[in-house]
Amino acid sequence: MTTEDVFSRAVAQYANNLPFVLYRKPEAEQLCALFQEDDFLHKTRSFEETGFVFSPFDKERSSILIPGTPQATTDFKEEAITVENAVVQTENTAKAAHIKLVQKAVAAIQNSTLQKVVLSRKHKQNIQAEDPIGIFQKLLASYKTAFIYLWHHPQVGTWLGATPETLLSLSGRKFETMALAGTQKYNGSLDVTWGDKEIHEQQLVTDEIVTNLKPFDLRTLDVGERQTYQAGTLLHLRTQITGTFTTEGQNLKVLLKALHPTPAVCGLPRDLAKDFIMREENYDRAFYTGFLGELNIIKDASKKRSRRNVENLAYKTLKKETKLFVNLRCMQFTDSKAIIYVGGGITAASNPEAEWQETVNKAQTIASVL
Repeated sequence: MTTEDVFSRAVAQYANNLPFVLYRKPEAEQLCALFQEDDFLHKTRSFEETGFVFSPFDKERSSILIPGTPQATTDFKEEAITVENAVVQTENTAKAAHIKLVQKAVAAIQNSTLQKVVLSRKHKQNIQAEDPIGIFQKLLASYKTAFIYLWHHPQVGTWLGATPETLLSLSGRKFETMALAGTQKYNGSLDVTWGDKEIHEQQLVTDEIVTNLKPFDLRTLDVGERQTYQAGTLLHLRTQITGTFTTEGQNLKVLLKALHPTPAVCGLPRDLAKDFIMREENYDRAFYTGFLGELNIIKDASKKRSRRNVENLAYKTLKKETKLFVNLRCMQFTDSKAIIYVGGGITAASNPEAEWQETVNKAQTIASVL
């Protein structure tokens, strides 16, 4: 399937209001696509199906599935598209409301067992785009290390994003996840200084993920070194966490329940943080800070063989692979507005004014392609 075929089909699907998803994995050289022939709303709670899953922040709600096996292009190349830095215009009332919310969270942390809570807001911006495909192409050209996607379902809506965070990569017994937290603007160098607040926040995320993984039957668990990681125009602190299970066939539903929502998008303790979010944010996150990606896709894991062993080519090793990403740096596309979702982690050391500015910086990631 050529890139031109994919975009032509996507244009037709969108015009006919049929479900589809386009995406590119971080630093991949292929564009993937999955098209649904009707507008039926497939849901999953078991996570045993094959397809592309789109899950909300609130795990009590059902996850949406576009079933099937994705197709990959054979000739994908990003177009050279110029993207200018955006200046995000925000109302003073929005700033005052977010600062007040952060102040309330800091007070709650100082006076309870709550250690961290991730607070978010949505920013609405007028747009002129008639369809989201052009925006998707700009995201592809702008953020090569992110998971880039365009997801559409007539009964749910249209979402796009460029997320830097892996929730779970699972292939056979091997798994990978990451702890991503802390933010500052990228100014041309990865050699930067991080404050105690950001280091502490990121360590909380790392420790919680490791704690939630340890009850599983693990053969190995490796926690990498904390690193500065560039995601577009922003820098984050990242720790990669990898390992192997003793056996294959992990219960994916149970594993996802242990990982989602991560402390990077919810807080600690998770139940207390989620209660605070649901009570105080005063809006529905929907799919923002949920997760999305390939679910149980069958891949050929056979090793390359020499010509002398050509008779063994008939015996292939097939594995189920799942690659899921946290839905950050995302927007909801409507006819005349883009709804951009942004947030940040609040701890006892948070500065409300700085936390507000962090959300503005994050909003620019998506706003720059509108």
